[in-house]
Amino acid sequence: MTAEDSTAAMSSDSAAGSSAKVPEGVAGAPNEAALLALMERTGYSMVQENGQRKYGGPPPGWEGPHPQRGCEVFVGKIPRDVYEDELVPVFEAVGRIYELRLMMDFDGKNRGY
Repeated sequence: MTAEDSTAAMSSDSAAGSSAKVPEGVAGAPNEAALLALMERTGYSMVQENGQRKYGGPPPGWEGPHPQRGCEVFVGKIPRDVYEDELVPVFEAVGRIYELRLMMDFDGKNRGY
């Protein structure tokens, strides 16, 4: 094995390791870097399942019960090119976010709510 082969193998190993850390639904998103930066800044997790991408729930360091029924806020008519990295700072200005769910199309765009 040459030095170039060794370097290439190490690069592909580190690339595979770093992509394993990117949650499904975030990997390949048009704003993947911004979403990863948001998760690192806030400590929240993000996962995509059943046509929605969930951010948070519960927040890091949360102690106590889950929010009661009726504490959920619905926001509609969200532009389809806006994602969590832009929505979270707006909502954080009002208070702590327990969970944010953004409905997603299978092509990776948000559905506007």
